Amino acid sequence: MPRIPRGDSADGIYHIINRGNMRIQVFNDAEDYEHFLELLYKSAEKEKVAIHAYCLMPNHFHLLLSPEGEGSLSRMMQWLMTSHVRYYHRKNKTSGHVWQGRYKSFIVQKDSYYIEVMRYIEANALRAGLVEKAEDWIYGSLYARISTWAHLSESLVELGDDWKDNVNMTMQIDELEKIRNSVNRQAPLGKDEWQIVVASQHGLLPTLGNRGRPKKGI
Repeated sequence: MPRIPRGDSADGIYHIINRGNMRIQVFNDAEDYEHFLELLYKSAEKEKVAIHAYCLMPNHFHLLLSPEGEGSLSRMMQWLMTSHVRYYHRKNKTSGHVWQGRYKSFIVQKDSYYIEVMRYIEANALRAGLVEKAEDWIYGSLYARISTWAHLSESLVELGDDWKDNVNMTMQIDELEKIRNSVNRQAPLGKDEWQIVVASQHGLLPTLGNRGRPKKGI
């Protein structure tokens, strides 16, 4: 099966996910989580990639990022994943694959699903039953946001004073299904017409199924 192309354009917004190889637990203690976050901050600063949200889970992670330059997201993720694998093998005296493979990257439309993906990511530990409140998961960006952690970029959309409450609210089934479909198909996430145009630009039309090509004038 051919690899699905991944966009990496300046000012695009990307939902990034990767899982442990064979779904193994990758983060086993506080040191593992904290070291990965340090690598994340360092790589983002190095390549000028904005961090909008993140959540590290025991066997996977979610990121919401926007690069300032062409190709900077790919360079950041390559450095991040390579550096982490070296750390993991050095600490655990192991070898071989740590992660499932290439990270998955999904383009997100700012005007329609940016907020929803941010909520989805920051509530990840809550949905998994790891905490009673989303802000209690110290390896997620909601905790960092409340703590005014400097490494988070300013949100592209006004979050409002009730953001913490919004994250803790149960997401609608249709919202969850739309995001999960984007993850499963590695498809752009946004309104229908935007999805088709962006998928055409990045060679991602097969991820939309039988949605067709953009109409003239779109």
